[in-house]
Amino acid sequence: MLNFRKIVSLTMLLSFIVVVYSGVFLFIVPEGKVAYWVNWHLLGLSKTQYADVHDVGVLLFLVSSVLHIYLNWSAILNYLKNKSKKIVLFTPNFIASLLITLIFTAGSLYKFPPFESFLNIATSMDKYWAQEYGTPPFGHAELSGFKSLCSKMNLDFKEAKKLLEENGITVKSENETLLKISERAGMTPAEVYKIIKPAKIEGSEEIPSGLGKMSLKEVCKKYDIDIEKALEVLKNQGFNVTSESQMKELSEQRGMLPMDIYELIKNQ
Repeated sequence: MLNFRKIVSLTMLLSFIVVVYSGVFLFIVPEGKVAYWVNWHLLGLSKTQYADVHDVGVLLFLVSSVLHIYLNWSAILNYLKNKSKKIVLFTPNFIASLLITLIFTAGSLYKFPPFESFLNIATSMDKYWAQEYGTPPFGHAELSGFKSLCSKMNLDFKEAKKLLEENGITVKSENETLLKISERAGMTPAEVYKIIKPAKIEGSEEIPSGLGKMSLKEVCKKYDIDIEKALEVLKNQGFNVTSESQMKELSEQRGMLPMDIYELIKNQ
């Protein structure tokens, strides 16, 4: 016969295992732009699938935990009782648990040792994957229409299309995304982009990279753009912006890419 209490406890245990399993992989996987660029998979699952499994696992763990607390409320109250069997919130055990929780929370916010070293592992992993696989020319380049991608990367559209056709890859329309083209060809977006890179227009300017991690001021300084005019252009476009605004944050305000913001201020 089924036992509700046992089902709740076992569900909480199994969902905890799922959360830990998926969480570990999400901690070490490449950052999104790299994972999507090379169609990264591990043990048959993509970064998105690991994230979906983790999110649903957290939900199941939360629900089962609430039920577990409800079913064991009497036992939990006993943990808060003193020697006289009276409920006292700040018992030695509760204070110890509270301090542990506060230390770990503060460690994640203020990044003092050893939490800083732990959190730096993720940054180190991002750098490792970027060196291992390379990075896209700009964030979510795989979602750009083919002609738009060529324009942004100063590639000759007709020549790029010809290079793909010579490799047996068809482009159904100029607005078809690089991701769709690569999926149909059984390749990664990075592999398709490597094929069309020789179509670069001779004498064209260097395309900026890593814009999302830079502030507006840093971009203007690096690419010789007047910061005051850039601020004026973006404010006129409805952006909430200062010179210290991050390009990624600006792009998210309007559902754009950092490259689109760069194009706006470059052509002022």
